[in-house]
Amino acid sequence: MRFAEPVFVPYHAPLQRGTLVDRRDRFIAEVALDGQPASVLAHCINPGRMEAFVRPGARVWVLPVEKADRKLRYSWEAIEVLGVRGANIIASTNTVRPNLLVRALLEARCLRDLSFCELRAERNFVAGSHSGRVDFLLDEQSASPHYVEVKNCHMVYEDGWGYFPDSVSARATRHVDALAALVAGGARASVILVVQRSDVEHGVRPSAFHDPAFAAAAVKAAQAGVQFRAVRASVDLQGTYLTHELPVDLSGHASPTVLTDVGRQWEANRESTGTVELEAAVGGKPADPAVGPTPEPDADRHAAVPMAARVRADRRSQGGAAGGKKSPFFDQ
Repeated sequence: MRFAEPVFVPYHAPLQRGTLVDRRDRFIAEVALDGQPASVLAHCINPGRMEAFVRPGARVWVLPVEKADRKLRYSWEAIEVLGVRGANIIASTNTVRPNLLVRALLEARCLRDLSFCELRAERNFVAGSHSGRVDFLLDEQSASPHYVEVKNCHMVYEDGWGYFPDSVSARATRHVDALAALVAGGARASVILVVQRSDVEHGVRPSAFHDPAFAAAAVKAAQAGVQFRAVRASVDLQGTYLTHELPVDLSGHASPTVLTDVGRQWEANRESTGTVELEAAVGGKPADPAVGPTPEPDADRHAAVPMAARVRADRRSQGGAAGGKKSPFFDQ
């Protein structure tokens, strides 16, 4: 469903273009900025595997940080990728930005059934054995409180559907379980999935290929009364345009061919995802394309695990600072 008027959320400063040299680890990317003699380090605000979404040599954009006390002067905001219909598009790499986007939609009153008198962000809650913090709490005097959790979706596959998550996410499963507990206690709850690329055609599905536990938890939460919604966010160099609300399909139906291709794409790009040495450090195993990625450890266990210098040196020897191995998925 198209919004009556698109909602535009600009960047706070002009983006700077560059070339991805390497994703050093899950939170640091090395970028060669256009016109700069030396590469810079940028915060990668995306703890997921970013399967087939990261390759050395890709065109990327970074944003100068606003806080002077930050160790890294840039954040990695966007990447040029091959869209599902063969045209290059710009997709966001920032998994925190969806919170800003959903807030803009809520304040513009674009999302039906999400009315409120007061909008509060990052509110703590306790629901039975569950406790934590939710992205938004909508207070309305005549109705029960409404808890809203926001999730980022950056992968769209050849069937035109977006899939979330791109790796096992115990955190996302805990979130939907907690929302179901809140609903059981009399509250209302919604999950909003934000697809930060323009080529999504049909909607969003939970990826049972990547995380069967989350897919099952989403179905169970929906049966308990949690609402699942999605929006499409088109990205350009000025900001993000929120244009459509999308359906969410919890049935889990997906073409086996698509899922097998997903596994192959991820396997072909493992060394570019910042997870190779992470898997060795925490006892993980390489993914089997027919089965899917191995479980992802929690963020606090891998924040300081870098990509091996051996892998980076091998890439650069093949293509220079801005070159290296290229994914067959992106070179077709």
